[in-house]
Amino acid sequence: SFMKISAIISEYNPFHNGHKYQIDTAKEITGCDAVIALMSGNIVQRADFSIFDKSIRASAALNGGIDLVLENPALSVLQSAEGYAYSAVATLTKLNCVDFLVFGAECSSLDDLNKIAQLLATEDNEFKNTLSQELSKGNTFASARGKTVAHFLGKDAENILKQPNNLLAIEYLKAIIRQGSSLKPILIKRTGADHNSMHSNNGFASATLIRENLLNKRSIANFVPRPAIYENQLPFDIKFVEKAIISSVLLLSKEKLAQCPDVAEGLENKIKDVVYKTDTLEELFTLIKSKRYTHSRLRRIILSAYLGITKDDIVKEPCYIKILDFNENGQKVLNYAKKTTLLPLCKNATPLLKNAYAMNIWKKELAFDKVYEIFSK
Repeated sequence: SFMKISAIISEYNPFHNGHKYQIDTAKEITGCDAVIALMSGNIVQRADFSIFDKSIRASAALNGGIDLVLENPALSVLQSAEGYAYSAVATLTKLNCVDFLVFGAECSSLDDLNKIAQLLATEDNEFKNTLSQELSKGNTFASARGKTVAHFLGKDAENILKQPNNLLAIEYLKAIIRQGSSLKPILIKRTGADHNSMHSNNGFASATLIRENLLNKRSIANFVPRPAIYENQLPFDIKFVEKAIISSVLLLSKEKLAQCPDVAEGLENKIKDVVYKTDTLEELFTLIKSKRYTHSRLRRIILSAYLGITKDDIVKEPCYIKILDFNENGQKVLNYAKKTTLLPLCKNATPLLKNAYAMNIWKKELAFDKVYEIFSK
């Protein structure tokens, strides 16, 4: 029997009222039979450990209206917005039964976002030349790209690129274009608080504010659908691992550091120089920071160094899809997806045993989970 399925690429770090609103709206707009979440595991895209274990975040998602939670592995997640979006869109496309990709953005016009995505997906010579001119003026990459987009599509387009969810939305659209994916994009304008905002708005708060509250032992009851889920859980703080991370960077050779994803232009030398001067991560990032390297890129480099992730490990093209959790309706989706999927859809490694590449990724992911578990205690 045919099913109409929506998917959301998510982190649910943690799951909050804004997420619930998005799921409810998605069901209303698409009239779908089920909603799948492709959710980051214990490591999230901002190069941090998730505030709660993935199994708790998955059950919060099921409680909030998701039917099936698939895990987005760390080796797909720990990339720039572009790599993160590309890999996630590829996973959902290869499931081969998802109709709609639902995402939020600050901008309410899918058309405007799509125009920018088209421009960035094709990157013709004129685009490349304008971009390199802007870069040669000493602009950061983000601002050079913004000015280049303004050159082709005007100032409004440049302003759209300044907001974090618009950026991610454009990367999803770009990935859909580049992959010739059949996913149909559904844009839901964000409601309530902005992405990184420290203010709440009628029960809507950003995940950033909620994490801040959790780490400072303040109540989050007004911002999440079911506070009880998190009640006896200790929130995970990067500070638990901070000394281990810095120690591992101290002990890594320059050669090894140079193999970390995103390291270029001799950055390994700078890291080695400054890592002796600090024992906190925030200070480490401040000491390494330069115009070339954004804070988020540095976080990815240092976390990858700690986890032993090299340039070769990063997953562009997914080779399996991991099942995390599902409800009764999600079981129907799984039965349906097992007939359509182009990749092994698995709860354990059995289907991957003959594929050395996939097994290598699977085992690394198990090690990352064990690290998370050790430091949670």
